[in-house]
Parts: sequence; C-alpha cells; structure tokens
Amino acid sequence: MGSGEVKHACQYAIVRFMPFVETGEFANVGVVLSCPKTGFFDFKLLSRVRRITAFFEELDATVYRTARDALRAELNRIKQLFEQVDGAATLGPRLFEELVRPRESMIRFADVRVILTDNPTDELGRLFDHVVGRSFATKVYQEQILEKHIHGMLRAADLSRLFKARRVGNDAYHATFPFVRVAGDDHPVQAIKPLHLAHDDATAMFDHGWEWLGKIKRLHTEGVLPDQVMFAVNAPMDDDNQLKKTYDDVVSQLRDAPNTLVASYEDAEAILEFAAR
Repeated sequence: MGSGEVKHACQYAIVRFMPFVETGEFANVGVVLSCPKTGFFDFKLLSRVRRITAFFEELDATVYRTARDALRAELNRIKQLFEQVDGAATLGPRLFEELVRPRESMIRFADVRVILTDNPTDELGRLFDHVVGRSFATKVYQEQILEKHIHGMLRAADLSRLFKARRVGNDAYHATFPFVRVAGDDHPVQAIKPLHLAHDDATAMFDHGWEWLGKIKRLHTEGVLPDQVMFAVNAPMDDDNQLKKTYDDVVSQLRDAPNTLVASYEDAEAILEFAAR
C-alpha cells in the first residue's frame, strides 16, 4: 500500500435468506457495506435464482425474487440518503444500524463486522465473492445441494428408507456414497452418487470426474464395487464449447466404467427407475 493511501473503518453485514424459520437453514445471498466517514454505502445481492431453488427445493422461485427485489429497493433508498445527506458521518451509522437490526423475516442480516479498507467498492466485491460466490462454488457445497434434491426425490417415491449413507469397500480401499442399498448379507447392491460437474473451469471438471472414475475402478479391482452405481450429475450452464466437450468426455468415461450408469440429477424418471429395481 502506498504511503498516501488512507484506510477507513467500514461496517459490513452478510445478507441471509431464511425461507423456513422452523428449520433454521439459510443461504448467504448478499453483502451490505457502509463507510460513514467517506459517505459510502453500497451492496451486492445474488441474482441467480437457480442457486436458491436448488438448495431450497420446495421453494417457489418467486418467493426469493420478491424478497430480493423488496430488499434491493430499500437498499437503493438508503444509498440515496447516504449520497444526499451532508452529515453522513453522523446519520450513516444510525441508518446502517436500523437496516441490520434483528427482524422476523425471510431476509436477515448476520452480525455487523468492521473492516479497514482504502477502497470500499473493491472490498465489497471481495467480501461478496468470499461469503456468497465461493460458498456456492465449492464442489462439496454443490453436491450437498444435489444430495438434498435426490433425497427429496426418493422420499416422495417412498424409497428413501432403502438407501443410507455408507462407506463401501474394504481395508485396502473404500469410498463413501450418500445413497447405498444393501442386500440381506450386507452386500451393497446399489449406490447413487450425486456428482457436481457444472464447473466453470474445464480442468476442475476433469479432476472431479476422474477422481470418482478412479474410485469406481479401484473398488472394482478390489471386488467391492456395488452391483449397480448411478451418477446423478449436473451440467455446466454456460454455453461454452470447451466446457461442453469436457462434460461429454467425463460423462462418456463414467458410462464406460464397470457397473455404472449416468443420468441428469433432474431426470426423476431415470433415477427412480434405477432406485426401484
């Protein structure tokens, strides 16, 4: 940092969407940041509804859009007040405090935190990427969403009782599947593995797909692979030729693996047909 750059104390809060209060589940959907000394106030909100409905599968997308748009209107009003009021240094903290106060609604705010920065705009973008963007981007988080979707599908068809999360393998090698069905002799006969392939990076897609391809081949070599394995996958949403080519390649490799089928995680007919065998 250059000697002429001055850092100011800014307050920020994470915006959370909690549609079902009884479960306590929430998703980080935005960040608000205020720097009263400089008169700065701004925000970033998640715009991609599909991420929300994938996690809260029972939710009508309109519910999130309505709540988000109402919040955006309120935040824009506060932003205008910051820009218009000469005494933002004194009024700003009160405006921010009123905004983030605890409320009984679907949109809530996490505890207020303080950060020093010489560029509030850049800091807002960094915070948003960290607490919103990256949390949705990790393959672990994405596969939790896919697992939740598959579980709901199996539950609706009264098949969820047949499948449990289970470690499959032996002392030499094992892998954990979230949905495993066993026969009377405790032999795993079926397994379903939701697999996140909707990466925006071809290498990441290859690495994750081939990670599970390797697991399947090793379990087969050890003689402990379930009789039938289905990968329930999601595909890249971007219309990118390289991503599509990589996706097709990974899916083809998985389909050629022993005892393995591949279906879209949204293909309820194929997944339930498999589960009901």
